[in-house]
Amino acid sequence: MAGHMARTSGLIMLVLGMTALDLADAQVALAQTRYVEPGDAPPPRRLRRPRARIRVAPAYPYRTFSTTYPVPYEYEYPGPGAVRQCDSRLVPENRPSGPVIVPRMHCWWER
Repeated sequence: MAGHMARTSGLIMLVLGMTALDLADAQVALAQTRYVEPGDAPPPRRLRRPRARIRVAPAYPYRTFSTTYPVPYEYEYPGPGAVRQCDSRLVPENRPSGPVIVPRMHCWWER
């Protein structure tokens, strides 16, 4: 019976000690809050910037259907309505037989 009584009183002391610690934490938290005078203005609020919008364009803008098989090339370039533009010129090249003029061509696609 004495062991039961000691265990019960120990449990009661433990609960009272934890309650006292909890009340002490509450008092510290209340002491740390800032007192605001009745005439004080609240601190200014920070303005939040709108979220950045990211525009995503499909790699194949003119194809309206989906395929389960991969295409053999990275992009279906240039697509319909594109026109090939070329620029050509003659460029001198130094060769073992001597300087030679050779044609060079550079092409690109335009819409």
